[in-house]
Amino acid sequence: MKLLKTGIAGLDEFLQGGLPPRVFLLLGSPGSGSEVFARQVAHWRAKEVGITYFTVTRSADSVRDDMSAYGWQTSSLEKAGRWRFVNFTQTDSLMDAITGEMEQHRSVVVDSLSELVLTHKTQEVATLLNSMSTQNRECAELHLVLLTKGMQQRKTETAMQHFADGVIVFTTTQGTEATSRHMMIKKISGAIVPTRMLPYSIGERGFTIETATRIT
Repeated sequence: MKLLKTGIAGLDEFLQGGLPPRVFLLLGSPGSGSEVFARQVAHWRAKEVGITYFTVTRSADSVRDDMSAYGWQTSSLEKAGRWRFVNFTQTDSLMDAITGEMEQHRSVVVDSLSELVLTHKTQEVATLLNSMSTQNRECAELHLVLLTKGMQQRKTETAMQHFADGVIVFTTTQGTEATSRHMMIKKISGAIVPTRMLPYSIGERGFTIETATRIT
């Protein structure tokens, strides 16, 4: 199976090469770092493929500022056509725009699906995910769709996980002295899913898999 490197040390090793070309739903609560994961992977993937970053409520400038805090600059990539920001609020036009970018063999990030779920019917958003999966059978790239855990009804959250090709869940646990973070790959269509939860941290270089307990 074709695997695409994420650029995250420890994760690619754990996955024996990277993630398969699928539409992945990244499910995490606020502060879990799911958006850091998406931007870090996309910035790495921009070395090999064009990235189109769709925002629903956030501006491109705010995303640029957040990414620059970790040293991920997009200005040169944008000038070279390898990174593109697009803002949309309507599901129908968003669907056409996303599949259009995928037809050009670009990797897509959607930030985020939760805002769309709040203003549109669940079926409309599920159709968007299904259309992305169908289109990806031809282009075979890695696409990342963010969903904030707890921001929508549980039934809707489950439906989004059902229609996505893959699901990666990011969890945080508040301790008395520190917050622990773990990620788990819950689902990958057409592949064996690793069952282990991976501890991670978020520092000045972004998302890092904790090496002390990595792959034993």
